[in-house]
Amino acid sequence: MLGELLAWFTGSDPNRRKYPRKRKPYRATVSFDGGLTQKAAIGLDISAGGVCILTQEPAGRDEFEVRATVEQRVVRVRAKTAWHDTVNHQGKSVWRYGMRFVGISADDWDAIVRFTTDRPVTEENKAQEELVTVRMTPDDANRLLPGRLQRRLLEMLVERRKLAPLHENVTPLVQYFYSGVARTNGVLMHRLTIQSKVVSTEGSELYETRFLFDDKGETVQILN
Repeated sequence: MLGELLAWFTGSDPNRRKYPRKRKPYRATVSFDGGLTQKAAIGLDISAGGVCILTQEPAGRDEFEVRATVEQRVVRVRAKTAWHDTVNHQGKSVWRYGMRFVGISADDWDAIVRFTTDRPVTEENKAQEELVTVRMTPDDANRLLPGRLQRRLLEMLVERRKLAPLHENVTPLVQYFYSGVARTNGVLMHRLTIQSKVVSTEGSELYETRFLFDDKGETVQILN
């Protein structure tokens, strides 16, 4: 879920916010054995959604660890290959990988965003104060959020009288807004806000509720 949501959140669809790709060489290492051995690599570009790197040998797998040095900070990511080829670099044949993130800490992700938008990487994390929020269409929500998770979130709203009881073939009056990831008690959690409406004979009321949930959708926290 993490990889798909981040790809959507940082994607190029004109209806979504796009983070720029910074094309500037940087030092990097790769590990094909779960972090036990680090091998030198060269970073070609980086964005909040992925990286492009050169390695001296083939990875032999689609997913592996990348450590990139942006300014003086080393960010650690788990990335999956989107495409790869071989190119010539300084007279040698090397492997080039275009990769998308499937695992990254909230602090490292924020550092990459600052780096690619030409802000100091060491800037204090202001993710909560400067929260980027993107509205999800119904198709986005159905594609990216598992049905069981959606139902659980909506049932929590019903319990708090922020949404009418759920009925089959009746579309709930809700809108979803995704805000990326945050680390809570050492666990990477997705941030989601749901606007819900309750309609009665006396009128209607609109509620806004913030949720945190883990990548498996098993642990859910309601913030208000």
